[in-house]
Amino acid sequence: MKLPTPESIKDAYVLLNLGDSVTTDHISPAGNIARNSAAARYLTERGLTPREYNSYGSRRGNDAVMARGTFANIRLFNKFLDKQAPQTIHFPTGDTLDVFDAAERYNRSGVPLLVLAGKEYGSGSSRDWAAKGPFLLVRPHLVSVLSRSQ
Repeated sequence: MKLPTPESIKDAYVLLNLGDSVTTDHISPAGNIARNSAAARYLTERGLTPREYNSYGSRRGNDAVMARGTFANIRLFNKFLDKQAPQTIHFPTGDTLDVFDAAERYNRSGVPLLVLAGKEYGSGSSRDWAAKGPFLLVRPHLVSVLSRSQ
């Protein structure tokens, strides 16, 4: 397998500015699908009712649902918002959006995205979708792991 030649990242936006100790629980979809989430909107558009959403665990084989659940943990702390919420800011418009919706908006415009994260990013036991989800949202996927001194 031949790897692509690395390219410079130009004019990128930061999707999330996270601190230390962002574990797989913050990244990987888990638990019940919230009724106001991007995953719920996707399921509703396909004719499902909230009662039928079930959990991310029951939908692990559906990459569209799982991608929408990536970074959807209500305890995710994004420094851009200075609060816990599964949201971020779409900087060109100033809109506060669910992380998936912001990533899609950036991706449609062809803008490269970055996720800034601190120590212990991705630590934990639920590594499958914690790796796949960000890759689907941030193309190319680049996570910059920063120490406290940076």
